[in-house]
Amino acid sequence: MPSIGILKELKDNKVFRVALLFLFLILFLVTRLPRIKDDIVNPDGTNWHYRSEQFISGVKHKQFEKTYQHYHPGTTLMWVSGVGVEVFKQVSGVKSYNSENFLTFDLVAKVSVIFVQLILSIFLIFLFSKLVGFYKSFLTVSIFTFEPWFLANSRLYHLDVLLTLLIFISIIFAYINMKEPSFKNSLLTGLFISLSFLTKSIALGLLIFVIFCTSVYLFRAGKKEKIFSSVGYIFLSFMFFTFLLLPALWVNPKYCLSNMISETGKAGIERGHEQIIFGEKTNDGGIFFYPLAILLKVSPFMIIGSLLGFYYFVNRKIKDKKSSDFGVYLSLFIFGYLIGMTIPSKKIDRYILVLFPFLAYSSVVGYKFLFESLKSKSQKNIFKITVPLMLIVFWFVPCFTLFPWYFVYTSPLFGSPCNANKVIGQKPFGVGIPDLEKLIRNRYGDPKLGFYDTQPMKAIYPNSKVFDVRNYGPSSYNLLVLGINEDMPKKALESEKYYFRKDYSLWINGLEYWRIYIREDKVVEYEN
Repeated sequence: MPSIGILKELKDNKVFRVALLFLFLILFLVTRLPRIKDDIVNPDGTNWHYRSEQFISGVKHKQFEKTYQHYHPGTTLMWVSGVGVEVFKQVSGVKSYNSENFLTFDLVAKVSVIFVQLILSIFLIFLFSKLVGFYKSFLTVSIFTFEPWFLANSRLYHLDVLLTLLIFISIIFAYINMKEPSFKNSLLTGLFISLSFLTKSIALGLLIFVIFCTSVYLFRAGKKEKIFSSVGYIFLSFMFFTFLLLPALWVNPKYCLSNMISETGKAGIERGHEQIIFGEKTNDGGIFFYPLAILLKVSPFMIIGSLLGFYYFVNRKIKDKKSSDFGVYLSLFIFGYLIGMTIPSKKIDRYILVLFPFLAYSSVVGYKFLFESLKSKSQKNIFKITVPLMLIVFWFVPCFTLFPWYFVYTSPLFGSPCNANKVIGQKPFGVGIPDLEKLIRNRYGDPKLGFYDTQPMKAIYPNSKVFDVRNYGPSSYNLLVLGINEDMPKKALESEKYYFRKDYSLWINGLEYWRIYIREDKVVEYEN
């Protein structure tokens, strides 16, 4: 048929591929840049501003011990945003942070991270195309890039999206090196595993996984003589780049490395992280936390597609037990990652982001498998209509209706954000803080404020007027501001002198996200 010939010619056309990449670039920027200056001031981001500033100061003044400040350790984020902010300081002449200019510094940091995410995403398209072809690669990266929840986290000044991209690139290089061992492939594998580890120390598990799989594969393939050199080059490359990019290791390697590992264990196993599951507060979300988080935060389009793809991978492995294609390899890593993240008590929904590239690739394979399984022309025509319709309903509609509050996205499978909030309680996480600050100034003037998490508001409001309600009594503040799922503090409830009257609420995505209470004096009746 002539149409088939035209379609094939279009697919082979380099200009068409360039046009797709240009479209990806435009959509990436359009979904990331608008309103990133004043949508979210996340509490972790305020910490990373300080750490990045100290990191750059340590590099500039050769105080290298200052470049290690946290067990994560977030080195890649500090290099990216720290350099961007330092350039801004030199150009603008603004040398230090304050509540008036914080949002501008935050914008510079966010844009720096988004720019690097864009570079990594385009690089990933070309790299992955070596394994699966350009169009599968392009579709895979596009699917997870424009998933509402991934998009939301991509706009944050945080580590998780950066980690996700670096891990997926590492896995691809590791797979290429496993199939075709070489010094170059081992070097690049070690480099990106190092970058992953320097983003979050939990990526040390990735190094173990790669070394194990590479050794097993080469042994089974009868290439025992290449195991030592291939694994050795990966490990040496990992160590070289880790020491090169984290200057604190130059002066105190033992402390830094041991602290990263020990503190990661303590944070995950001993301290946990408070979550609200089905209305109950807990420091351990249990084994069902991440399955629930996936149902809540992944679009039905990608869930359905990934299930189809996973079925395809398993079915192929059963039929061909020697099969070691990329889908099987990636599946092994993902299951290992899920088990590894489920064991610690600390569980956070953002940690499922690492799964998104796998879910996206599985979706591409799954929908292709389903299309090829359809026998009649009418069935295939229905498929061609249904899939784009799903994209419109589950992607484009949320992109318009949620703007700019993508971080509060929940799957339509739960009917409404309120229903989803009953399953896993939404965290305030600084969402809408700039809007809240403007609302408070316009409605109440310049009052003293009580918060549970003071960091986001302190970044853009006078520090001396923001108080932690867990440490300070109600006499310290005029307004009590409670985020979603936050209870009235004990000190306020037990106060004999004051009570708090709810005066106003800031609603976001159908949720009463911020509640503002005015402090009023209690009327005391005296007996005669």
